Parts: sequence; structure tokens; C-alpha cells
Amino acid sequence: MFRLVGRVAVALFLVAEVSVADTVVKDNRDGKMYKTFASGELNWFTDNLTFRKTAAFIDDAGVAYYKQLDWNGSCPEGTHVPDIQEWTLFAKDRFTGPRKLSNVKSFAGKTRGFYEGGSSKIQGKEAAYFAVKDMNGVRAMMLDVKRGNARLVSLPDGAIATVRCVIERDFYAEKNVDEKKMELTDTRDGKKYKVEKRDNRLWMVTNLKFSLTSARQCLLEDTTFCKKFGRFYNYNDAKKACPAGWHLPDDAEWRDFQKDREKLNWETIGRGGCKDWDGYCNSELTGHYWSSTSIMKNTGRSWEFRRQAKSIDRTDQNVQKGLYVRCVTELN
Repeated sequence: MFRLVGRVAVALFLVAEVSVADTVVKDNRDGKMYKTFASGELNWFTDNLTFRKTAAFIDDAGVAYYKQLDWNGSCPEGTHVPDIQEWTLFAKDRFTGPRKLSNVKSFAGKTRGFYEGGSSKIQGKEAAYFAVKDMNGVRAMMLDVKRGNARLVSLPDGAIATVRCVIERDFYAEKNVDEKKMELTDTRDGKKYKVEKRDNRLWMVTNLKFSLTSARQCLLEDTTFCKKFGRFYNYNDAKKACPAGWHLPDDAEWRDFQKDREKLNWETIGRGGCKDWDGYCNSELTGHYWSSTSIMKNTGRSWEFRRQAKSIDRTDQNVQKGLYVRCVTELN
């Protein structure tokens, strides 16, 4: 009935893999909302397409089936039917692991079988079939819900199958960054931070100001300086201070950041000092920052930037000291 094109083991960890900023796609044709999850450079719909106007028919379980001639134009504007390469990459990214059977069932949901053109009898009802965008032939991704396997298969001409749409990911939006303004919005308190791209990472250009609960976290215990320089954090607080999807840079990331010192804004990164127990470091000439790396007990790795000398020092500081935080994220 159908020809085997390729085979990959399948497992899908939907619970463990949640995008930082969940993308919800609205189909403006009927107002239907589709949740998505991220895989590689795409967001995949968690449910099948159910646009009734172009569906060949909808079964008693509410699953919509589409004629092969309608597949490529069936998805909402800005989304598309995944092609062979996209299905293959998706399989490599998500379809592995010992829980493949339960995960195949989770992805397939109520989807079962396909129909041949002009026939009302379902075919291959022990598996789920999803449309594949293909200029040559009629292809589908088959998920075997009994064995937990996935295969790219060729279906008969005129086949009717289900459609699962995808959309290109907006990596900046997922990190709550306005790409045009290069500005991060911290959704916890609405504060905004300029960011810059270095290699494939985004870095905050100014120091974190989240959770200003007391003047004790400010230079000289003056909230004016918290607004100007950011907030001091002890090491443990610094590790959990960044917004969702962002993190405290480790030693390797700091090394990459400071490689090209000509690109550093010494006026901002080399000022603000630190909180050294009951005293403070030189706020006009130095800026001190936590790394997530810890080498010795009760210490965290620190990076000191000296504005006037344009020099950098890496030291290990007691976890109770107050240093600044610059958050970073990968653009993927």
C-alpha cells in the first residue's frame, strides 16, 4: 500500500522541552489558536490543523483530514507544512530515547490512519500519518503508536491525511528582546535593558536592577545609585537573579565577552564598584561582576573591570560580597 522511505527511532519529550516564551499562533481565517513547542529553528504546533473550510472531512474524534493537493496551502499565514528535511531534523532532535512509545502516542494524540482518494475506508489505522511538503510524490511521516517508531513513507496519489504546521522561530522574541531596539524587557518588573550581540549570544549592556527591595543593595545604601549602576547581589542571589531564558555568565562566557576590549564600554562596565562587607570598592574606577563559576568552597569567580586603566582582573570572592550582574543568553 505504501513504500518505506526512511526510518528513525522516535521519542518526544514535550514536558521537558518548553520554549522560554511560548509561541501561540492564531489562524485568522477562523480564530483558532494553536500552541507550539520549539525544536531547532522551528516551532511545531502541538495539535493538528483543524481548518474546516479546506478539510476533506473531520472524523468523529474531531481529527481533520486534508487532500494531498491542499496540503501546501492549508496552514495559517506565516506557517507551513514541514518538508522532508524539517521532519528529519525534528526526528533527530526529538525522536530518541527509551520512552519512545509513550511519547509517540503523546505526539500523535487521536490521529490514526489516512484515506486513499475517493475511498471512505481508513488505511493504516495502527499508525498516525502527517503530511510532508514534497514536490515529488506524496510523502507522510508515519508514527507507529504500537511500537514507537517513525518512518517517512510514500502514500498513494490523492491520499488524505492530517496536517501538523510549523512556524519559524523568532529567537529574539523568545528572549523578550525587541530586535529593532535591541532592548530586553524583564517581564517580572517591566524594566528595560539595552542588549548587544556578541557571536551567537546576547549580553545585557547595563547591570541588572531586578528586585530592589532595600537601599542596602545599593552603593552607599542610596537608591539613586541602584538606578544608576544596578543592584548588588551576593553570589547565591546572583545565580537566580536573571530573567527566564537568561543566565549568569560562567567563566568561559566572560572570557569570550572580554576578548575584544576595544568593543567594551568602559564607562558603564568599569564603574559602580562593589559592596565589600561594610565598605565599598572604588565606584568611579571599577566595576565588579559575578560569574556562575565557583572553584573554591564559599567563593564565586569574580571579574573586575578597571575603567581608567582599561584592565581586567579575575579573582575568587567570598559569596557574601555584593557584586553586579550582567545576564546573557544564547540565540537558539
